[in-house]
Amino acid sequence: MFGSRVFIALFSSVAAISTVNAYTGRASSDSLGTTPCPTQCPLTDYRAALPVDLFPNGEKCCSTVYVSYQGVNIDVTFTDLFLAGAGSFNISLSDKAFAELAPLELGQISPVVWNL
Repeated sequence: MFGSRVFIALFSSVAAISTVNAYTGRASSDSLGTTPCPTQCPLTDYRAALPVDLFPNGEKCCSTVYVSYQGVNIDVTFTDLFLAGAGSFNISLSDKAFAELAPLELGQISPVVWNL
């Protein structure tokens, strides 16, 4: 009985983990090459533009994006499509979000891991 409970708990954990897609790319602190999502998202200072080819119709706009860089984790809102990020897993962050991860003067950081 105990063994089957452990197996079910382990299987449930693996199933939950396998549904998360994590992407690794570069993050920039400018908004060059971005366009607003088709859905107007709530205003926030912590925004991300995600690659347009991953979300061509703006699906998942306004979702929370979890971003990690060198052990620092932040939550931002997916508010823009990153046209310049097409064909990559690169993202563009608002200045306030980028500054949580690294000094703005850097302009770009890598590798950044992100997921929805």
